[in-house]
Parts: sequence; C-alpha cells; structure tokens
Amino acid sequence: MSTTPAPPPAGWYPAPNGSSEKWWWDGVQWTPPAPQPGSQPAASRVPVRLAVATQVLLIVSGLTSVLTIGVEVFGIGAVTRYLDGLDYDIELLNAYDRVSLMSTVVSSMALVATGVLWLIWQYRAAKQVQGRTRRSPGWHVGSWLIPVVSFWFPYQNISDLWRATGRSRPAWQILWWLLWISSGTLIQVSSIIYNNAEVLEQFRDSMWASIAGEVLRVAAVPLAWMVVRGITRGLSRGTALPAPARWNADPGLPLGR
Repeated sequence: MSTTPAPPPAGWYPAPNGSSEKWWWDGVQWTPPAPQPGSQPAASRVPVRLAVATQVLLIVSGLTSVLTIGVEVFGIGAVTRYLDGLDYDIELLNAYDRVSLMSTVVSSMALVATGVLWLIWQYRAAKQVQGRTRRSPGWHVGSWLIPVVSFWFPYQNISDLWRATGRSRPAWQILWWLLWISSGTLIQVSSIIYNNAEVLEQFRDSMWASIAGEVLRVAAVPLAWMVVRGITRGLSRGTALPAPARWNADPGLPLGR
C-alpha cells in the first residue's frame, strides 16, 4: 500500500513557477513574496494607452494634411484661372483665403496635439528604460525643441529606445526621419514665401511648396505610427513578468506541472 508523502515543513522554498524567487510554504499553500516598493509589474507602466492615443492623433494629423493639400490645389486653380484670364471673379481667391485659414487652424491644432502626446509618450518610454539610453528622459523631450539639435538628437533617441527593447533600429527609420525633416523644411519655406509675396505668382509658388511639404508629411505618418507601435510593443514584451506556470500545491512533488 502506497502512502502520500508528508509535505515539508513551513519555510521558504524555490518558487513553484520556476522563477528565481523564493516563495513561502505554510504547509498548505504557497505565498509569493510581497513586492518591493517601485517593483510593480513593469507591464503596467508601459504607456500603452498613451501610445494608442498618439497613433490615433498621428492619423488625424495625416488627414488634416490631406485636407490642406486639397485646399492648396483649389487655390492654385483659382490663381491660375485668374492669371490666365479665364476667370476674373475675385471671389474664388477670397474663398481660398477663408478656407485656407480654417484649414491652417485645424491642421495646426492637430499637429500640436500630436506633438504633445508624442513627447509625453517618448518621455514615459525613456523613463522606463532609463540607464539603457545615452540621454535622460528629459533630453528625449528637450531635443525636439532645441534648434539645430532637433535635426539629429531625436533620431538618435528613438534609435536608443529600439535598442533598449532588445531590437535593432529598423532600416526604414531613416526614411521616416528624412520625410519628417524635409516636410517641415518645405512647409517653413512655404510660409516664408507666402509672408513675403507681393504678386499672385509668388502666392502660387507658396502653395506648391506647401503641397510638397504636406505630401511628405502624409508619407511620414505611417512610419511614425510604426515607430510608436514597435517601441511600445518592445517595452511590453521586454519588461512584462512571465506568465505563471501551473504547479502542484505539494512541494514534495515535481514543480511547475
């Protein structure tokens, strides 16, 4: 006749889930050690919801760029018809001015909101892997705002976040950065031409530069979306606690079953 082996006495034993921790066995059941301050599961600190909100606003910003492109195409058509003598109705140009103003306000609001959320998301991500990047979380935000520095430091910081999650920088990241820098430059050039324009031909040149910048921004949006998604997923996978394995309540039997 076989007898059930008596359980060991109460005490600390290797964790039944196979981790390196020691759990308390009271003779009846297992009790994991109390978490230390600041050691809550890292997965709960991953800015997932913030990342999703940033991705949504990136899409909205891309849509406002498409809207701006449509408005500028309308403006170019109105100016061209007027200069070619096909339509001397100044009302089309006035309509462009009104629609362009509304489009600029909406686009600016979307871009600012997206930028703010991006900065918060990047700060939270850098904070989570602090010590594994070449710059502090504060510099991850500040580098976007400082002239000249903003042309390269943000790119390096994003590369550091990829590496901190155990992944190498994706090959397409340089394309995203070039599209972003080029779009911002062309839109700035468009504003300068517009502010200094004295004849309709110059206003039309400003519209073409604006269209070029907005097209590049639209192309950059899906890549920026992938940056946020990829880094956030990397943080979640790289820092989340392993799922607990099944185990027998009796420490005298094989564990982790």
